[in-house]
Amino acid sequence: MLQSRQISWPAYLVSIAMIAIPLVDALTSLYPWRLGDARWRFGAVGLISNGLLIPVAGILVAYVTATLFDHRMRRRVIGVAGYAMAAICVLSLILFALDALQTRAAVRPEMRINFTVASFTAAAKTLLAAATFLGFGVCAFRNGALSKKRSEPADALLSTDLRAHRSSKRQG
Repeated sequence: MLQSRQISWPAYLVSIAMIAIPLVDALTSLYPWRLGDARWRFGAVGLISNGLLIPVAGILVAYVTATLFDHRMRRRVIGVAGYAMAAICVLSLILFALDALQTRAAVRPEMRINFTVASFTAAAKTLLAAATFLGFGVCAFRNGALSKKRSEPADALLSTDLRAHRSSKRQG
């Protein structure tokens, strides 16, 4: 029978793939990088903001796995990564706003509404991602203190739930 801890490594690998692959895809599609061009930076942040949902879900998979199996060090790493990603999102949001102001002057008048909608949409996605990453950072360190108080490890909880489920199936 599959041991419950055996699922942790595949879960971590899936979370790494969910985090890395969309970001690498977005960054490679932006090549050649033109960091000196405000229009390119504006488009880059907009493109990357579209791909933030899957990395957030990847961190969720890693966080749930670390919490479920009481991997305190991995949870701390997830917390530090959450804080770092929140800071990167906020910094990119500030720079995005400045680039949007600079780029807006070059937008044709009939395209200004589309430009404004795209700007606010990308900003909202980035802000939501920043808040979520910050939440992972806060929870990772807050849960670290709570998990020290737990009396049963995750395996005991899982096996107890499994035994209860099996006995209820036999009775029903």
